[in-house]
Amino acid sequence: MQANVYRPETRPATPGRYFSRAHGFTLLELLVVVVIVAILFTYTTLAIRSDSPEDIIKKEAQRMERLVQLALEESILRGEEYGLEIFLDGYRFLRFNKNQWQPLSDDKILRQRELPLDMEVEVSLEDTEIVIDPASSAPSGQKLDLNVDAKLGADNDEKEDSKKTKPQIYLLSSGEITPEFEVRFYILGIEESYFVRGAFDGSLKTEISEL
Repeated sequence: MQANVYRPETRPATPGRYFSRAHGFTLLELLVVVVIVAILFTYTTLAIRSDSPEDIIKKEAQRMERLVQLALEESILRGEEYGLEIFLDGYRFLRFNKNQWQPLSDDKILRQRELPLDMEVEVSLEDTEIVIDPASSAPSGQKLDLNVDAKLGADNDEKEDSKKTKPQIYLLSSGEITPEFEVRFYILGIEESYFVRGAFDGSLKTEISEL
């Protein structure tokens, strides 16, 4: 005699009866959140980050070194004479063309540069130190006369010659720099300063002041 076997009633599975959506974030959602947090962190860091005065001085000195090096290389490649003219509040590059010195006003890289507010420079040409007097501030774009040979009692012709556009530092097509120079970048009240030095053989370097 065959025993009766109890078999539970089976019903077809219906969607959502045994499987339910897990609560929480999916991997994609987590990745999106991570990206958003990273972006917000980056913007926050940039917003609160500011260069110190020492960093600003160093950057300006390094910028001059790179630009002088570039101007010297262009002088060699073009076979033309270049020059560096220093202002009270900046500097610019000149090129000797048609028997006169002309500023490189159309050059986006070797254009006239202005120093940040409160920054000053001291210039030494070979053995002669030239300190730019802040009280003699010239209007923007006006050339500052650093000619140490200008003396009292000069006649009108000599005065007119001193006003002509001319560099204090010459970057020659032979790869030489004359005279050898030293430009010190500094901000009053900040102990740290930087020198840009150029040698006769065309070598350039930026160094921190030992003071």
